[in-house]
Amino acid sequence: MAGQIPQRFIDDLLGRVDVVEVVGERVQLKKAGRNFSGLCPFHQEKTPSFTVSADKQFYHCFGCGAHGNALRFLMEYDKLPFPEAVEQLAGRLGLEVPREGADDPRAQQREKKRKEGVNLLEVAASFYRERLKMQEGQSAQRYLQGRGLSPEVIDTYGIGYAPGGWEAL
Repeated sequence: MAGQIPQRFIDDLLGRVDVVEVVGERVQLKKAGRNFSGLCPFHQEKTPSFTVSADKQFYHCFGCGAHGNALRFLMEYDKLPFPEAVEQLAGRLGLEVPREGADDPRAQQREKKRKEGVNLLEVAASFYRERLKMQEGQSAQRYLQGRGLSPEVIDTYGIGYAPGGWEAL
């Protein structure tokens, strides 16, 4: 298992990398007051509407609305998945990306709780789907049919019926 990248590492990484440097390697930027500006790499334009803030460590395009930090820029510009973008930024700083793996007791505990939660949700969803098929769910079935939902759509999306009160589940 590759493991999850700890959030504290990502936060530290973003605090150490300069978004102006990262963007400036791929987009020609000019100093404009406290910020930098250039042509947006995410849409065609003739007048610069793309700004990069060294103070706030983010980029924003007033033309297409693209915005984010250095990590987001690498993901969008280089079309990288999140873990690869983190690896690339960490590599710039000579850092190794830590992973929370199977041998980490905290990660194991989080995964166990996540699986328990998913299991509980599956049990509840199954309960509500069954209630829709029972006598008590007939009014809900008529309502759904009146809205144009076929039995196939109801099954595909796992639509169910929650009877009144809190005790049923």
